[in-house]
Amino acid sequence: MSNSLELSSDILFHFTELEHVISILKEGFFRPNFCLEDLNDFVSQNERTEYLEWAIPMVCFCDIPLPHSKTHRKTYGNYGIGMSKEWGMRKENKISPVLYAYPKSAITHSLLWMWIEGRELLNPEEDDADHTHTFHDHLQGVYCFTKLYKGRKWISRDIGYSNEDVRFYDEREWRFVPMCENRFEYVLHKNKFLDMLKQNDVNHELERETSKLPRLNFEPSDIECIIVTAEEEKDLIVKEMEQNTNQYSYDGIELLSSKVNVISVE
Repeated sequence: MSNSLELSSDILFHFTELEHVISILKEGFFRPNFCLEDLNDFVSQNERTEYLEWAIPMVCFCDIPLPHSKTHRKTYGNYGIGMSKEWGMRKENKISPVLYAYPKSAITHSLLWMWIEGRELLNPEEDDADHTHTFHDHLQGVYCFTKLYKGRKWISRDIGYSNEDVRFYDEREWRFVPMCENRFEYVLHKNKFLDMLKQNDVNHELERETSKLPRLNFEPSDIECIIVTAEEEKDLIVKEMEQNTNQYSYDGIELLSSKVNVISVE
């Protein structure tokens, strides 16, 4: 599957829980979810700005070689689906490795200028509206694929951000961020996202917003491996696939079943 000496894999792994692996395989696509990303750690406390905290819809992968993924799997789940990088880099998918940066790095100053000063220089009433919209969209696109080298991690609505810093650089993250006509129009401002999250138990607004997002589709041939931790889980996935004749052909089911691998979690 991968050489233990390699620093990166030719496979993009999406690690999660077993029920999510089964759901993805049964549906035939990855479903993006909103994740709150706060890049205010790039600036000092008194420079924090709303321009540096957005909820981004995404599907996350990593290219950590499987033999080196134990720590990563402890965080995200011991089950997963490994997709070919060729599939990820296709024009219709545009899955990209994220750009890691840290406060006061050479690239951070330019990024902050674009996101803050550059954004405020444009006046939509005076400047060409289409040009302004395009400029803002490109700024949003850079934001969607930028990650702190080390920082706080969004956990959940109830917990918020982690207290301890996480070294994100070790995650070797690749992201799918859905686009609308080549624009990053699905990104939500932090306040809107938190309001929707708070009300979701009542009106399911966030669920409806999530359901509108483009999906990340695949064919059985795009899958390199399916990761489980026990033989009975392998049997369960094979059984689920055999019952899913509406989604896959017989040959597709046979192909998927042949790619289920059992790994040790010890």
